[in-house]
Amino acid sequence: MTIPTSLNIPFRDFKDDPKKLEEYVVDLVRTLEDSYKTTADNINGRIRSNDQAEQENWTPTISSSTPGVVTYVTQNGIVLRKGLLVDLWFDIQWSNIGVSSGNLWLELPYRVSLATGQPFCGVLQPSSIAYTGGTNLVVNAIQNTYRAEIWYTGSGIATANQQITASGRLIGNIRYIGQDNDQNNK
Repeated sequence: MTIPTSLNIPFRDFKDDPKKLEEYVVDLVRTLEDSYKTTADNINGRIRSNDQAEQENWTPTISSSTPGVVTYVTQNGIVLRKGLLVDLWFDIQWSNIGVSSGNLWLELPYRVSLATGQPFCGVLQPSSIAYTGGTNLVVNAIQNTYRAEIWYTGSGIATANQQITASGRLIGNIRYIGQDNDQNNK
């Protein structure tokens, strides 16, 4: 959104009717206050319908480069959205991935904003997962997608995508900035 740098307010000549001038000024002040509130709300990330944090249950799912039918043991999630800020907590466990293969990721409820680099990194507590490489797993929300990729990392190695495993469990959380007015529209 581009914010205008100037304001064009038409001025009327009210020298013949002071009452009309008073009405005009009151109306102008209300209009400017509403405009300022809307601008401040947009800048502060409250583009959505209200500025209250919206917490709801969310059913986390995993996917991969070649998706298949996944059998879940546990799918618990909470999403808290305040303006554009999205916080997710999840506990997801699967026992079968069918024909799934390739890179592992978590499906997100809101589209990730555009960003420089990969600033949206979360924390994972993995279990029963054979790491493709490295000694630790992290979760990264990928800009302009509904995807949080699972990456392996470790000392002296390049971070790379974790491959989906036949079974596993991921408990974690991630915080990212969503896109404006995104209401789970995939």
